[in-house]
Amino acid sequence: MLPASHPLLYACAFRDSALVAELAHDPDAGGAGTGDLPALAAALAASAPPHHCYVTHSTAGRAHALLLGPPLALAAVSLAPQLPASHLLLFLRRLRCLPEFRMREEMARLALRLPFPNEEALAREAADVAAVEAEAEEATRREAELAQGTPKREHGARGGAGQAWRRQLWLIVLVDLVLLGVLFAAWLAVCRGFSCIGR
Repeated sequence: MLPASHPLLYACAFRDSALVAELAHDPDAGGAGTGDLPALAAALAASAPPHHCYVTHSTAGRAHALLLGPPLALAAVSLAPQLPASHLLLFLRRLRCLPEFRMREEMARLALRLPFPNEEALAREAADVAAVEAEAEEATRREAELAQGTPKREHGARGGAGQAWRRQLWLIVLVDLVLLGVLFAAWLAVCRGFSCIGR
């Protein structure tokens, strides 16, 4: 729950049409006029235009932001002058990088960092969010490779193949040496030592 003075009015995350996590003002703190926000967020997510990554707009003194990252849709509503849509999008992008089971716990902590005090803090947060998104994409890519059962070969995997090849080479060389030893022993037995060389 957020304190009544916080400019973020409502935030939620949907997987398809199921609510994964939500954050709202404390109802005991007198959050008047915020009862329609869950329905508004669901309507925003349901009516999202296809092929868009995000949608923002402001109306009636409120800023609305919707971030689409299928199968997730994240929505937030704030008081427009105190917390603009650019801040909401950064908040939603950071939230999207979290695993779903942690969204409910981390949503309030991330929301309390809003609004950013100046443009420098906003730029720093944007850089941090970009780095976190890159890490999340890399983790998702690795999980997809493991799920397919065709992970990329690492340097260690080639080392194992090289070791097997070396072992086979040594085995062939040893078999050749044993064969040459047997032939040399037969020659020595037939010739009764090195007397065949002198004749």
